[in-house]
Amino acid sequence: MEYIKSHLFLIHIGILTASFLFYFLFLKLKPAFFRWIHFKFKKGKKTIDEAEETADKFLKIILFIIVINVLLDIPFVEQYAKPILKKPILESEAVKISLFSFLKGIIVFYVLLLFTKLLRYTVELYMVFKAKGKEIVSSVDILIYNFSLIVIVMVTLSILGISWKLLIPIAGALGIGIGFGIQDIVNNFVSGFIILFSRTVKRGDWITLGDRFGKIVDIGIRTSTLRTLDNIDIIIPNSHLISGELINWSYTDNMVRIHIPVGVSYSSDVDMVRNTLLDVAKKSEDVLENPPPEVRFVEFGDSSLNFELLVWINVKKVPVPLAKSNLNYMIWQAFKDKGIQIPFPQRDVWFKNELVVKKAPKGS
Repeated sequence: MEYIKSHLFLIHIGILTASFLFYFLFLKLKPAFFRWIHFKFKKGKKTIDEAEETADKFLKIILFIIVINVLLDIPFVEQYAKPILKKPILESEAVKISLFSFLKGIIVFYVLLLFTKLLRYTVELYMVFKAKGKEIVSSVDILIYNFSLIVIVMVTLSILGISWKLLIPIAGALGIGIGFGIQDIVNNFVSGFIILFSRTVKRGDWITLGDRFGKIVDIGIRTSTLRTLDNIDIIIPNSHLISGELINWSYTDNMVRIHIPVGVSYSSDVDMVRNTLLDVAKKSEDVLENPPPEVRFVEFGDSSLNFELLVWINVKKVPVPLAKSNLNYMIWQAFKDKGIQIPFPQRDVWFKNELVVKKAPKGS
């Protein structure tokens, strides 16, 4: 009864009233606000919908925390419930965990995760609006996520009641483990950050790694995913992307020139061959008009006249192997229509001594 008459009660009522009014005001203004966001960032509909859902969850959990804190601040609850909640479940020099710290740690972990998601959505929408490109957005998003995760884990451990006195021996044990068994994991982890900062490989790049050609669809902290033209995902350790030779077809520019070798018979009209190859390049939807295609007479081969068709393509629109295949189909059909022959390899065999052919005896 004394509590109801006290100033503390009025303060609690004021806090709760203001909190609920703010939340209901948010619910009232939310549709109009997110309609404006949709209008402003037309390309990010999915991201905006997810951000709206996350914001709703974030405000609900904040409202829940305010209500719980007000309840725990009531004199009766503070006198009888708080001592029970704060009674240590596990206590030592480095660890002091109670039911209160455990629940508080879980709630803080969840709140920080929601806040991180809101931050990532905000940065993504801002960078898309500024036309920074999907590759930069992806790299920044991965960096924010991983750095935030490290901070969230450290803050949560501190709230749970785990002190640095326990973390230091664990870090020492990890150091020994790194020295004996997990060098590759740490190497890939560090390589992931190097890739994100240096941006030698970005999400969406077409690369050739060894004999594998595909598109980078994901870059993680330890591994990256290469998707081949057969829609097969290959999980590649990040260290392989920075320690070995790699061809990035779209590192600085999406335009690349590809070479299509072709051999014709010695009886062919070389001018006709050149014009036919240029016509094929002009008719192809994969080939760019500028820079213009080019035909080179490479060499006089053993059994053919060897030419090379050089064309420019946009690797973001058509993969290199597919562009080469399409051009080969068109060249074969064009040569067939013009009567241009692609010869088989030929060899002349000379016998040093006179070749004697003996007839088999009759009746044998």
